[in-house]
Amino acid sequence: MTKRPFHMTVVAFTVLAFHFAPLVAHAQDFSTTVFDGPDKPVINTAPSHRIPALTQTSDGALLAIGDYRYGLSDVGGVGARIEMWYRRSTDLGRTWTDHQVVCPASTNRNSWQYAMGDGSLVADRESGDVLLMCAAGSVGNGASTARNPIRIGCFHSSDNGQTWDAGTEITSQIYGLFDGDATAIFITSGRLCQSRQVKVGSHYRVYAAFPVRTASRGNSTGVMYSDDFGQTWQLLAMSDQFPEGTVYEEGKIEEMPDGSVALMVRDDRGTQGVDVAEKNFNVLHYTDIARGEGQWSSAVSAITGMANACNSAFVLVPARRTADGANVHVLLTTVPFHTVYARNATDNWGRRGVGFYYKEVAGPDDYATGEALASGWQRGHQVTELCSAYADMMVLSDGFVGMLLEDNGRQGRSGDGNNETEAYDLVYYHLALSTITNGNYSYAAPDGEVGIHPSAFAPQPSSATPHPPFDLLGRPLPSSLARSNAPGRSSLAIVGHRAVMLP
Repeated sequence: MTKRPFHMTVVAFTVLAFHFAPLVAHAQDFSTTVFDGPDKPVINTAPSHRIPALTQTSDGALLAIGDYRYGLSDVGGVGARIEMWYRRSTDLGRTWTDHQVVCPASTNRNSWQYAMGDGSLVADRESGDVLLMCAAGSVGNGASTARNPIRIGCFHSSDNGQTWDAGTEITSQIYGLFDGDATAIFITSGRLCQSRQVKVGSHYRVYAAFPVRTASRGNSTGVMYSDDFGQTWQLLAMSDQFPEGTVYEEGKIEEMPDGSVALMVRDDRGTQGVDVAEKNFNVLHYTDIARGEGQWSSAVSAITGMANACNSAFVLVPARRTADGANVHVLLTTVPFHTVYARNATDNWGRRGVGFYYKEVAGPDDYATGEALASGWQRGHQVTELCSAYADMMVLSDGFVGMLLEDNGRQGRSGDGNNETEAYDLVYYHLALSTITNGNYSYAAPDGEVGIHPSAFAPQPSSATPHPPFDLLGRPLPSSLARSNAPGRSSLAIVGHRAVMLP
């Protein structure tokens, strides 16, 4: 099998290193192939890889998950037995373990475990708990009805993703949020968002976005939250009606600096005469955090000019503006830069040439409304020129952005006879924010994660055991060295997932 070339370039990135020379780490951009897709000109029935999900667990390891599709289709399609495979890395993505299977796919089409795909993933920052949700069964989203729906599965790990439980079907619980009115629901694949600030239950709050069709309320993208790490779920301020202007498609959540909740949804409609797809933005501002109550803005679509009908990553990064050294935040999303929307192996629905768009967030005015959140996006670094599509990403413990991308796509011929790309490599990219933003911003370790919340709400104190410090390659530091410094110097250590300055 032909391997995708390994890329490594040294970038201009200042590292605050420990005084001890053996612990100095050299920050670099690089990429590695985590899952290889079939290496054939035209793929008919060969197994294929799709749908990346990426997280960093509390022990510092990276966990990458993707679909292993025995056919070439989504859940419910022709030959759509699907398993979720995973690999782990303890050196921030340079090397990966052999693949393992979360749960073997059943051969019984009536089992919810016949197909388990489109995984969505989050690792708890205080423990070894990891939550993985997925679309499941043998009924696809398009054919789903209230009586015979596309199903929803859930898996838990308590050892940072090394092993998994047997899984639980939670279809009735999630559909029950709509009291029998929902006809189709699936959780958007990729990163589930865990709050950095809100904790009213056993774990910090987790958010999930999901497209939902209903019999009486129409179609939209919903948001739900869990305060017990996926055991139970509640709708986020949309029990009575959907947010105005929010479209029905795959969505991603990010928490803003004051605890507000930003929603970005793939909008396949686009602007007539400009392009055929955009990103749809909305924001919720809390009125009662503990009860999950607040006010959604009106959604607005933006980022035009590409045929970007594609599930994209959505991440907020603490940053320093290069021009004047000001501390700000930067929102990132991933977009295929291709402009031709055609269903063939060359144009791949426009899914080609993935790169970044970014937006500065200097203060609350930059996300006060959906319109504000949708404005100010700029084109950043292009990662690949190949057929490329879904991506997941997060800010890592070394201050870089880790991204898992469907890349190097090859032509497939699925059950419907069309010849668009159906199989990819899942490639991991380790990139500096300065690379992503063409030098306009660099990562800035936050001094603290303090939100602006109603005075009646107070997060519960953490009972977690403190994590040992790590150097910039994720290696545990000896306790005797963790706080050792030359006179007058500060050092940067990684404690859990956060970079902190040691006095």
